[in-house]
Order: sequence, then C-alpha cells, then structure tokens
Amino acid sequence: MSPVRRFLAPTLIPFLLGMALLPLTISAQSATSPPEGAPYTLAGIDVFGTGKTPDSVILGILGIQQGAEINPAVVTALDEKLRKSGKFAYSRVSSAGFGDRKSYLTVDVVELGEERRFKFNPAPTGEVAVPQNVLDWVHRYEKASVQLFQTLPRRLKDINAGHFLDSDPGLREYEEKMLEMVPENYDVLVKALREDKDTGKRAACATLLGWASDKRAVIIPLEEAMKDPEVQVRTNAARSLLPIAYLSANTKVLFPMEPVLEMIHYPTSADRNKAAAILLQLAIDPVNHAVIREKAGDVLVQMAGAKQPAQREHSITLLTIITGEKHGKDVAKWKAWWKAQKAGTWAPPKKPEPATGSSPGSKS
Repeated sequence: MSPVRRFLAPTLIPFLLGMALLPLTISAQSATSPPEGAPYTLAGIDVFGTGKTPDSVILGILGIQQGAEINPAVVTALDEKLRKSGKFAYSRVSSAGFGDRKSYLTVDVVELGEERRFKFNPAPTGEVAVPQNVLDWVHRYEKASVQLFQTLPRRLKDINAGHFLDSDPGLREYEEKMLEMVPENYDVLVKALREDKDTGKRAACATLLGWASDKRAVIIPLEEAMKDPEVQVRTNAARSLLPIAYLSANTKVLFPMEPVLEMIHYPTSADRNKAAAILLQLAIDPVNHAVIREKAGDVLVQMAGAKQPAQREHSITLLTIITGEKHGKDVAKWKAWWKAQKAGTWAPPKKPEPATGSSPGSKS
C-alpha cells in the first residue's frame, strides 16, 4: 500500500469525530452534569440486551415519556428503578446528548443466566505515582473538550499521525503539549493504567496514551485496558486507539481486532459506540470486512435501528462499507441481510460494470 495514503484527509472523519467521540453522557455511575441553560429533553429510548424480556416491559418499569426533562438525578432514579425490579443480572440506564439539548436514553441489560457477557479483568489494587501536572493537564483538556462539544459538536480532528489534533486552536494546544508530556512519562502511564486501583487515574492514563510516540507499542496496553472493569477506562482506551486504527488501516500496522470485536458485544452503550468507531477506521482496509461482518454484524444491525444518532449512523455507515449494500435506514432490509449472512446465503452485490460506448470526441 502506498505510504501516500497515510497523509490523506480521513474520509470517515467528519461525522465520526464531530458527533460521537465526546457526547455528553449522563449515567448513574457518572457525576457529569449538562451545561447551564435550557434543559435537555428526552428524544428517544433504545433498549439493548433483551432476549427474553419484551422492550415494553422495560419501558413500563421506567415510566418516562418523550419530552421529559433529562438530568443526572432523573437518570439515576431510572437506573435504580430498573435495578430494583430484580429482573436482570445487570442493567444500566445512560443518557447521551449531542449539543442540541436533546437526550437519548439507552437501557442496557444482561438477562439472568447470561452473565457470561461479563468478561472484564479483575480490578487492579496497586498504587502508581503519576506526575500531578500531567494528570491536571489531561483533566483540563477533557473539561474543555466537553464544553466545546456543546457549541461545536461536528468540528473536525486530524488523525493522520495516529493521534487527535483538534481543529480548535485551544484544544489543539492541549494536544500538542501532550505530545511532549506523554513520551517523557510513557512507562509510568502504562504501569498506572495496568496496576493503579484509582479508576479516575486509569481513565486519565488511557486518554493520555493516545499521544504516545510509538503507536505500535501502545496498542498492547490500550487493548488490555479495553477489558478494564470500569467503563470509562475502557472507552477512553478505545478512543485513544481510534486514530491508531486509522493509521493501521492505511499503513498495514498490525492491529489485533479481537478485543474490538469483543467490546462491541459488551453491555453498555459507550462500549458499543467506541468499538464501532474503531471498526469504521479498520474498515478502510477491505481485508477486514469479512471478519467484521461475521463477528459484529448482529450488533451493528441492532444499532442501525437505534434512535440515538451516534449508534445509528455509525452502524449504518459501517454496514454499508463492509457489505456494499445500500439499505440506508431501512432496518428491515439490514435484518434480512443478517439472516442471510448467518445462513451463508448472502453474497456481496456485484460492482457495476464500467460504462462503455463512444468516447466524448467520437462521432456516432
């Protein structure tokens, strides 16, 4: 593959990086609050993980209507209500907003008897000293990122070098400084990511390592972190891997896909979104299409019917790339595709033959 491709503008980036990487997420496990101003209102609810329980049962338990105000207290109350029902081995209610004052609830459940879906590593128990100035810097960067997302959610980011460089000058300054800080502290950041009991510190290290200088080497600790028991650590690691996945697809840098294909089946919206974002980058290389179809097609089809924009658009774009089908938002057709894929009866659509006929200057 020609190295020139490494420096081309990322073709999948405008929607992907503008809309889905840093949505404002509220969950019962998060203290994040929406910015001051008009309230966020409920625009839709998506339910994932049900095999035995009808969605209507879950919606009945929640008892919330479209247009209702959504804030951290509401999400926490809904999460507790669902857990207290005792119907599931695991449940989580989260809300994502995308800068337009609309919130989308996602309800993730694990049915009783399906606990095998929990495949996370044991929580670390150590303590690793990370320079406080480095942690403070990334925390300021993350706060500024969330604030800017509310006004410019669709701005572009350059990922050609395997890390994020924001189009906003203020955020770009943070990122360029991390290009200096991270290599100087690389070993301790990796150690803390693997061993520190503080989930906040592990999450910060997962973000920081996105600006490591050796992109090949950092894939290993970041993919290990995608099995961390804390969702924020997992998703921060996945976010850091996204530009590296783009680099891999364009330069043939080895990027093990199995951790990503496992992550897309994890029982949280944040895991699915980040895994799909990585797979979008890996799908630049056609050699990856078959394994994505086989091992992620079921989840992608379900995501294609989601009301939350990030889940829906990611999956539709990815399904279109890996199948060549042009079903758009027609979920019924995507479900039919998946049924044929599982049965082994689906074949990729034939590419149109090149147009033939007279040249522009010839006479008929």
